[in-house]
Amino acid sequence: RVGNGPPTYIRDVAKVEDSHQIQTNVVRVEGKRQVYIPIYRQPGANTIAVVEGIKAQLKPILERIKGINLDVVMDQSVYVRQAISNLVQEAALGFLLAAAMVFIFLRSARPTGIVLMALPLAVLGSLIGLYFTSQTLNAMTLGGIAVVIGLLIDESIVVLENTARHLELGATPREAALIGASEVMRPLTIVTITISVVFFPIVFIGGIAKFLFAPLAMAVIFAIWTSRLLASTFVPVSAARFFRARKIVGEAHRLPWFESLRDHYTRALDRCLQLRRPGLALTAVAFILSMSIFALIGTELFPQTDAGQFTVKVRATTGLRVEKTEELIAQIEKAIGAVVPEKERKQVISNIGVLLDWPAAYTPNSGPQDAFVLVQLGQHHARSTLSYVNELRKKLPRQFPGIEFNFDTGGMLSAALNGGLPSPINIQIEGNKLEVAHEIAEKIKRYAQTVPGAVDVRIQQRLDAPQINIDVDRVKAAQVGLTQEEVVKNIVTALNSSINFAPSFWIDEKNGNDYFIGAQYRENDIQSINTILDIPVTGKDQPTPVALRTVAKFSRGTAYSEINHLNITRVTDVFVNVQERDVGSVARDIERYIDKIKNDRALVPEGYSIQMRGEVQTMHESFRSLGFGFFLAVLLVYLVMIVEFRSFLDPFIVMFAVPLGLIGVAWMLFLTHTYLSIQSMMGIIMMVGIVVSFSVLMVDFANRILAEAAEKNERKTSRDAIAEAAAIRLRPILMTGLAAILGLTPMAIFGGANIPLARAVVGGILAALVLVLFVVPVLYVFFKRDKVVAVS
Repeated sequence: RVGNGPPTYIRDVAKVEDSHQIQTNVVRVEGKRQVYIPIYRQPGANTIAVVEGIKAQLKPILERIKGINLDVVMDQSVYVRQAISNLVQEAALGFLLAAAMVFIFLRSARPTGIVLMALPLAVLGSLIGLYFTSQTLNAMTLGGIAVVIGLLIDESIVVLENTARHLELGATPREAALIGASEVMRPLTIVTITISVVFFPIVFIGGIAKFLFAPLAMAVIFAIWTSRLLASTFVPVSAARFFRARKIVGEAHRLPWFESLRDHYTRALDRCLQLRRPGLALTAVAFILSMSIFALIGTELFPQTDAGQFTVKVRATTGLRVEKTEELIAQIEKAIGAVVPEKERKQVISNIGVLLDWPAAYTPNSGPQDAFVLVQLGQHHARSTLSYVNELRKKLPRQFPGIEFNFDTGGMLSAALNGGLPSPINIQIEGNKLEVAHEIAEKIKRYAQTVPGAVDVRIQQRLDAPQINIDVDRVKAAQVGLTQEEVVKNIVTALNSSINFAPSFWIDEKNGNDYFIGAQYRENDIQSINTILDIPVTGKDQPTPVALRTVAKFSRGTAYSEINHLNITRVTDVFVNVQERDVGSVARDIERYIDKIKNDRALVPEGYSIQMRGEVQTMHESFRSLGFGFFLAVLLVYLVMIVEFRSFLDPFIVMFAVPLGLIGVAWMLFLTHTYLSIQSMMGIIMMVGIVVSFSVLMVDFANRILAEAAEKNERKTSRDAIAEAAAIRLRPILMTGLAAILGLTPMAIFGGANIPLARAVVGGILAALVLVLFVVPVLYVFFKRDKVVAVS
């Protein structure tokens, strides 16, 4: 109704239709416009369970909406399942290799069969522990079990080997099982405690390291203690039941190749014991050189893995309409298709522009000129994801000059670890005036582009978004009965919809669906700025329309495309990706330039600061936490062994296995071109608990020999005792070391994200396995001074 006149129907002045808001976001799936519904799981929810639940609900939904098709176009659980499957396969292969080694050393299917039965029981114990601590089966918990596959049979191997030795000396199976198990219970207890203790520092560290490795640590601890329980119950009982008595045979008839190896080892050890000081000096030099190797090893937060997908982020000229951006993306999709053949890709999804609502929080796009193209490869793609990205990184900028491209190959895990940032290196310039901060960012960008390995260097924020400024003259508006708010509402209604400030609802009684009701102009009615100038403006006190030009002034200008804050302070972001070089080295080169300019007030004015954040900052914090964890683990292991040995000296000798293991870690990472990451740092911590077991077996048995000699009033020097202990314990040390190495070998080769962890552990065990056999006896004699020792 207008005034007191007759009623006027909406159909007489407007067209009513079931429509949509003005489109600012377009999604294309396989080159066609689609309605795309991304679904995110809640924190703590199981990815596979969520995906299965969604798929189960699709069928009943489809039955209700005839003529509409719903397809799952992107399923991240595929890679979760694949990672779990790979871990299970690697663990199974490692176990078979370790079992084959047991058979070779003991020449009998019976001990091998006992080991084959003990391992599943140990894994079952770990799974039960995980269940009662509300942990799920995921890549980290299964990875923890896979990592300790070799360790789970180590304790069984030690018991079985000692039982077999007593059988060869003429004991009955029952006697051999009882004596063999009782002799090694103490060192095995020490070993189990030390391996458990190395994971204790994870309780004190925070951040990503704790988030990643706490489930892994729990899986390892549950498994290793179950293995310890089996080694003292199931294994000796099985040995007494299934082993057969043997005739007393000479050493030379037991295992010819091993006896030959032991003879060579005994002679070499005797030579080392004669040349103790030169041997220790040579070991010290090797340790120092190896520690210097760490400086040559690159660093990264987490190892790159082939996630089977990559994202191409595209930024066109600021202010480009979403329709024009869509045309550009269609051409880019064709260019991607020319590089990635159809048989190699599963899906291509393009997201263009940004929806002006809460979903904007889930997209990296900041305007109609932005888009990202997600390419999902087939499960068995011939080329790696990185090779496709490297080729596209060269071709796309040449084909589309003036368009900004950057690439993301990280997948879900990398996105979670770096806080969702688009690049591993993020330099933030803090300061209130964005123009000044942008000038500083441009200097950093130009330098970063010259750094080897730095690619996709760009500034996130743009300052040149085209804008029409409408300045309402409040005096003129008041003279015609309008307020500034009423003028703005009229403009918004014309250019967008009244739903933005005065949404109304209507519920369809037939289907129960609710609809927004709002007024808006037809999009094609807005042809030029003159159309905007002539927008009729009405208000509560001014029912007669007034042209907008009579109460407002217009001017063209530019605006910020986005404004970002950190702790209330405005920040400008420079993002850098890395190619064919480690993140740490590229970041160090850029940091040198930042350190050079940040105190120069001509380049960085007062009130502005430059910080490197993102993955690099997280990496430094994680390395500090894990470094603290390493030293705390060493200290705790030493304190535990003081209690067990009732001595300060013996644990000190035993702990020398740790620096010997570090020699192997350094060379393994260096020779295999494996970067130092939180995975390899965790491998170093795990290595501490494993390698000390070699020296524990040797030192404990040497002390036992000295104690028995004292009881019999026999004269025996520390040199005699350690030489005898080394010869007798050579076989179990080799077997346990090789079992751990063989159990981890598949993971060290095929383990994806777990490769650095496995290689660090394997390298440490390899070096310690060889060096402990010579260096620990030398240290034992050196510190005990070859005196006649009487042990009460």
